[in-house]
Amino acid sequence: MHYSLTKISRNVKLGPMPASTSARSTCPTSCPLKGQGGCYAEHGPMSIFWSKVDRGEAGGDFDAFVKDVEQLPKRQMWRYGQAGDLPGGGDEIDRDQMLRLAKANRGRPVIAFTHKPPTEANIETLKLAQGLGFSVNLSANNVDHADELMIHGLNIVVILPEEYSRRKSETKTEYRTRLNELPKHTPGGTRIAVCPATFTDTNCLQCGACAQSKTRGAVIGFPAHGTKKKQVSALAQAPGAALRGT
Repeated sequence: MHYSLTKISRNVKLGPMPASTSARSTCPTSCPLKGQGGCYAEHGPMSIFWSKVDRGEAGGDFDAFVKDVEQLPKRQMWRYGQAGDLPGGGDEIDRDQMLRLAKANRGRPVIAFTHKPPTEANIETLKLAQGLGFSVNLSANNVDHADELMIHGLNIVVILPEEYSRRKSETKTEYRTRLNELPKHTPGGTRIAVCPATFTDTNCLQCGACAQSKTRGAVIGFPAHGTKKKQVSALAQAPGAALRGT
């Protein structure tokens, strides 16, 4: 199982920060985006690089990856898993490797997400890693799912329907006006904060909200986008519950 750490990402939305790629085998089998066309990393240039990591043509083993993380500049913000998921095959987080990674990170702000299921063992591992300064956001498929994940006391990000995206023809003012008319809370009452990098000129390096280690008062939402946004948007529609509007 291979990992790669790119020292300076060329992803405009990320900004010029280090970003890692994990082997496809780290992705949970339970992820509804996997193999369904909804995972952006399965398409385009990212997919080509991802395949190189899988074949061992880029990056190296976990030990080498940990050493690369240790050598990052102090306080350097970075993105873990621009493709792939946390250490461990399939649905399980490898606790030993996750804690080794957290210790190697030494409290640097890291943007990390996981679609691995919130089993008792996985949640315990994530809380141990958080205690070491490596905070991971749980990825929710829709706002109902986000409410379900809230019980674990970890930060949450969520997929939003494409109506939350800024249209090409819209000015920022027009978009914000329309956004104010859309539901602003999950059914359970948690505030939804749309990722600013999806509708402004900012990037993850400038924002840093997803790297926050303390518990946020909101779930960060990512509107469905890309060539498969219709499929992703359908997933983001909450089953059996309307979004709460105020």
